[in-house]
Amino acid sequence: MNKWGRPDNYVELLVETVASARNSRFWRKKLGDQPVRSIADFEGLPFTSVEEYRAQTFDSVVANKGGIEWIPGPWLGQSPSHAPMAEGPTEAKVRVDLMADALKLAFSDQTGGSSALVVVERERRHFGAEICAVFVRMGVRAHLITANATNRLGELVRAFSPDVLVAMSSTLDLHTLPGSVTGVVTVGHHAMLEDKRHVDLCVQNELGVLGSRFGTKRYELNHHEFHIEQTPEGTLTVTPYFSRVQPVIRLDTRIPVSVLNLSHGPP
Repeated sequence: MNKWGRPDNYVELLVETVASARNSRFWRKKLGDQPVRSIADFEGLPFTSVEEYRAQTFDSVVANKGGIEWIPGPWLGQSPSHAPMAEGPTEAKVRVDLMADALKLAFSDQTGGSSALVVVERERRHFGAEICAVFVRMGVRAHLITANATNRLGELVRAFSPDVLVAMSSTLDLHTLPGSVTGVVTVGHHAMLEDKRHVDLCVQNELGVLGSRFGTKRYELNHHEFHIEQTPEGTLTVTPYFSRVQPVIRLDTRIPVSVLNLSHGPP
């Protein structure tokens, strides 16, 4: 998958995405009936803050109820205050492929025979389970531990002796990991480890993995699957090209562009 360059037919994909979104109550009202035939037309549509989107009901943002096959485990957890995210087979495949591409960076060589331990806070357990499922799909043995459920976390990490540790718990000290751990995966971590293959993911609750950083100061974004823009205030706005079941149009994620590499080319 070429994650750097945007698709040659990106305008056509945006037009299709807007048309799909207008099949939902929220987006039909938000976008109005202005025709979208060009990138200029698309950029005339309003931004939507993530706060506004999360205030909507599930039935108001789903454009194709008959296409729902899966409700993924979002980063913020199964919260009653946020509409769940619905997917069809196309959306699920893209999301899983993007996550797998990022997780592979934590391994130094072939993943065959490797193992991973995913440690999450209780509210992130559904997201952690999704990561475990992606590891298994990659041929990696994976275990999930909810950090809140045990006071033997350090002991369990040593007992499992994983090659890769996915650390989504504030109780883990990443500077005192056993020698068996050669790769670490985090989400939005403030500092990168220098003695491990440290992959830090840029995750947006409604969209999944937007990009990652590995030995760099800025996140490299997946331009092939997401149309990337920035607001006048300097925050990241995203429209997924592939979503038809629950489309999202020009979502202002509130992520500052200062931490991102917005280039369409490889680093």
